[in-house]
Amino acid sequence: MVWTAMHQRCSNPRNKLYARYGGRGIVVCHRWVSYEAFRDDMGARPAGMTIDRIDNDGPYSPKNCRWATQSENARNRSSTRKLTHDGRTMSVTDWAEATGMAR
Repeated sequence: MVWTAMHQRCSNPRNKLYARYGGRGIVVCHRWVSYEAFRDDMGARPAGMTIDRIDNDGPYSPKNCRWATQSENARNRSSTRKLTHDGRTMSVTDWAEATGMAR
């Protein structure tokens, strides 16, 4: 299901999420046209995890994808506000957790 949904949102203009993925240039790497290659690279989806692109503007590819919790995935959205301090960039939520401060 993850593999199919990934392809649909990147290549099917009729998919409700296409504008946020394929419509802004997000693609699936050529290797992952094959489900078997995707499975070999990513392994089985761990329970409760979702696919996440490390670079939110990058492609779905072995070097740019990981399994993440919904919370981790939400912190990596293009709409997530990020702040940089002392050369370290994190989401507002991550900074709040790291410092013990309220968001």
